[in-house]
Amino acid sequence: MVSTWADFQAAQRSALSALVAGDPHDFQQLWDHTPDVSLLGAFGGVARGWAQVRDRLAAVAVTYGDGVYQRLDQLDEHVHGDVAYTVHVEEIRSGSPDGERVVRERRVTKIYRRTVAGWRIAHMHADPLVTTDFPHDDETAVDDDVRSDR
Repeated sequence: MVSTWADFQAAQRSALSALVAGDPHDFQQLWDHTPDVSLLGAFGGVARGWAQVRDRLAAVAVTYGDGVYQRLDQLDEHVHGDVAYTVHVEEIRSGSPDGERVVRERRVTKIYRRTVAGWRIAHMHADPLVTTDFPHDDETAVDDDVRSDR
C-alpha cells in the first residue's frame, strides 16, 4: 500500500513509464476500482466504471507499446483532506502503426481520493497539447493583452 501523497506520486511516475512501455498493471493498480471512476483519454472516448477504465488502460499500453515517458511538467497540485487534483503537461515518445517514432504532448488533469487502501485515481482527462490559436477576426471581443499570449 502506498500511504503518503509523495509516495503515491512517485509510484504514479514509475507506473506511467511502465504503461507507455506496454505494461498497464502498475498504473491500473493506482486507480480506485469502483463503478464511479472515469477516464476521458487522449485517444478519445469515455470510459466509465472500473471495468471500462481497466480495459482502456490495457488498450493504451498496447497502443504505445515501446514508448518512453519523456517529460512530466507539473503545473498545479492541490491536496485537501481526502481529495486531491493535479494538472500537468506530459510528453510521450512512441512508435506509430507504420513504425515511425511519434511525439505526443498531452494536457492532463487527474482527480484523486484517499481510500482505506491509500491514494487512488478517481478521474483522468487528457487531450493533445495544441498551440494557442485565437481567431484573427477584428470583431472578436478579445483584448490585446490576451491576443499577445499567442
